[in-house]
Amino acid sequence: MTLKLLKVATLPNIMPNMPTSTPEQFYQGAPLLLVADVPDTAAFYQRKLGFKSDPGTATREYTVVWRDNAAVHLAKGELAPTGVRIFFWVKDVNALYEELISRGVAIEVPIATRPYRVRDFSIRDPNGVAVIFGQDWD
Repeated sequence: MTLKLLKVATLPNIMPNMPTSTPEQFYQGAPLLLVADVPDTAAFYQRKLGFKSDPGTATREYTVVWRDNAAVHLAKGELAPTGVRIFFWVKDVNALYEELISRGVAIEVPIATRPYRVRDFSIRDPNGVAVIFGQDWD
C-alpha cells in the first residue's frame, strides 16, 4: 500500500518565531500594560520602535505588538502605568540605537556601557513607561 502525501496550503507565520535557545521551561516573557489609549500606544511601538501587530486583531481595548521574540500586550486602562520599566535584551544595541534615532525617538538615557558590563539606553513610551534596550558587553 502506498500513501500519497497531499500538499496543504499554509498561512504565513504572522506571529514571532519561538526563541532559538532551548530553555527548560520559559520561552518568553511579555508584559501587559494597562494604557489609556491602546491604538495610540500601539502606533508608537510600531512606527517608532519597529514592532508589528497581528493583522485584523487589534481593537480599541486590546492588542499585542511584537518585534522578533519580544512582545508587549496593551489593554485599555483608566490611568497610565506608573513605576513601570521594561528591559529588552537585543542582539546589536548600537545598531538599534541608531535605528531609533533615525526614526525620531527621543532618547531619555543615552547609550553607554554600564559598570555592570551591559551596554544600554532608554526611552519613554507615550504613557511614561521606561523602555530600556541592552546587550551584554565585555
